[in-house]
Amino acid sequence: MRLKDKVAIITGAASGIGKACVVKFIEEGAHVVATDINEFSLDELKTVHPTIKTVVGNVAHLADTQRIVEAAIDAVGTLDILVNSAGITPRNVGPDATLEERWDAVIEVNLKGTMLMSHAAVEAMRKAGSGSIINLGSIMGSVGYPTTLPFTDGFNPYPSSKGAIAQFTKDLGVRLASEGIRVNAVCPGFVYTSLTENVTQNPTTHKTMTELHPMGRLGEAKEIAAVIAFLASEEASFVTGANWLVDGGYTAQ
Repeated sequence: MRLKDKVAIITGAASGIGKACVVKFIEEGAHVVATDINEFSLDELKTVHPTIKTVVGNVAHLADTQRIVEAAIDAVGTLDILVNSAGITPRNVGPDATLEERWDAVIEVNLKGTMLMSHAAVEAMRKAGSGSIINLGSIMGSVGYPTTLPFTDGFNPYPSSKGAIAQFTKDLGVRLASEGIRVNAVCPGFVYTSLTENVTQNPTTHKTMTELHPMGRLGEAKEIAAVIAFLASEEASFVTGANWLVDGGYTAQ
């Protein structure tokens, strides 16, 4: 088990890639602290995986991020790994939201939330002299949405939030390298999760999304979790400041 006795905080843990990370990290022997804003789904997760500790919180709020890290240390005594999986798209904000409200909400969760959680975690990791942070980026941090998909008019905040994650990962990774703390990002292609469910249910859009990937399919959350587990482990001990594309060949075209 590559993460045996490691302590990991996983944000956005109640669904999608975060939930898949909870399952994978338990399999790999980690002590998991799962956090999410959705208390009901978090309670369901705890029922299925009773060994985890759950903390309800909003990663975009400074006090919550500090409380999440403190809860992990109080429960297990240290912190080795942070997985910043919490994220939203404009579709999560609501149909009546203004352009400004959608932009602010996505940037606040995806970028500010990643920064705040990382800042709180780094303080704990410094005391231990080591650590690993894995951010959730996206292929949309490297390319624009194709015109064949109805996701953007050029003012969708999601690509900008994920492009910023890529740069944040590089900058923080370089800064913390000498302190034994590694920072990397995983950048998935289109994956079957609750974030994509409302568009993959449209047969035409689903077909277009599938054809954009040379492998001829979308990814599964567990496939992304497997790469995250590798980056969290000592097997990736010489990897930092890197943005790992896990996209079925999407960006290689």
